[in-house]
Amino acid sequence: MPPKRLLAVSAAATLAAGAAQDDTQPRGLLDATPEDLRTANYVLSKAFERGAKDMDAYVLVTRLLLQHALDLADQSADRTLDYQRAALPISYNLAANTWPGWDAEAPPISDRNRRFGLEAARLDAELAAEAAPTVQRRVNGQWILGAHLIAAGAYDAAATAFETARDLAADAGLEPAATVAQGWIHVANTLNGRDETDALAAVEQRLAAQGGDGPFYAAQYATALQVFERATTD
Repeated sequence: MPPKRLLAVSAAATLAAGAAQDDTQPRGLLDATPEDLRTANYVLSKAFERGAKDMDAYVLVTRLLLQHALDLADQSADRTLDYQRAALPISYNLAANTWPGWDAEAPPISDRNRRFGLEAARLDAELAAEAAPTVQRRVNGQWILGAHLIAAGAYDAAATAFETARDLAADAGLEPAATVAQGWIHVANTLNGRDETDALAAVEQRLAAQGGDGPFYAAQYATALQVFERATTD
């Protein structure tokens, strides 16, 4: 299922990997490894999460980090996949942190930053399809793309992304993730003027009954509907 906010990263493992490489493989100032990029993304994301809420600064630095990761992927034929996989959490976090649907009471996100977020979501879905190590990560890429397409008012395209996420999950036997994605299809269709209240309620009941993170995912539908229905009337 899609992460609640940021993809899980082990701080200790990430920082230890970077430190170990520094000790054993002396490198030049600009010789960033995939491990360096993962560590930088972790530090940046945690700084933002812990209260450094300057969204413009966060987006700027994350864009530069993402650009560097992709440049290195292009330049390093023997490690292209490693650098692409290092870029994945960077693109996802940028998209996730610029999506306004998490919290109806959160400060507004500028149109400029939301556009960057949509671009990051498109890139994340493409990178995940090409380089993600698991089906679940490909599902997450389609989910964040659908979420940003909802924010952009592209409801049909959003539903298509969520359908792709659902089908990927179902084909891999990831039934909870498929259920979550089905609910987002109903959210997109509801915002598009269709009455899918009963269908969405049925998904919410199934998720709530699952326990664990199920209630969180069920509640997120109502939050997104509140955010984006309000946006259409403002």
